[in-house]
Amino acid sequence: MRKPSEINYASMADIAFLLLLFLVTTSIDQDHGISSTIAKPFDVPDSVQISQSSLWVNAKGTFMVNEKEVTKTPLSTEMSKTFDKKKWVKNVLLVKSDREVVYESFLIALDESKKAFKLFQNDCVLQDLGKEYSELSDTMKVQRQLYHLVALAENVID
Repeated sequence: MRKPSEINYASMADIAFLLLLFLVTTSIDQDHGISSTIAKPFDVPDSVQISQSSLWVNAKGTFMVNEKEVTKTPLSTEMSKTFDKKKWVKNVLLVKSDREVVYESFLIALDESKKAFKLFQNDCVLQDLGKEYSELSDTMKVQRQLYHLVALAENVID
């Protein structure tokens, strides 16, 4: 009859120590909030004017563009109409919301503001060059983005 083999507990303690050390030294990546690119403070040359538009989202999910109530469907179109097409103007869209705003409404506001920027850019290219923005070469797209500057800012109202 065979004797049961013994287990070496010393090596098991070493492995447990290494696992504990690994868990303590590694960080767990957590997402915090909504990832968005917001305009950083910028210096404005004297030759550039700022045109500020605002998008307000209240706790009920109502959208207002420059104090005019707008439904969700034409929101991006209405916002793009508020931007100034002059080349020496930097357009800034300020997104404001109540603290109690539903996340879905705020996300819709951010998505629609990004759509508005694209619509505005396409309108400018159509007006100046007579073609769609998507038809431009990559270098032309970069040049066109420098012509009509647009920035997004956020503000939360208590």
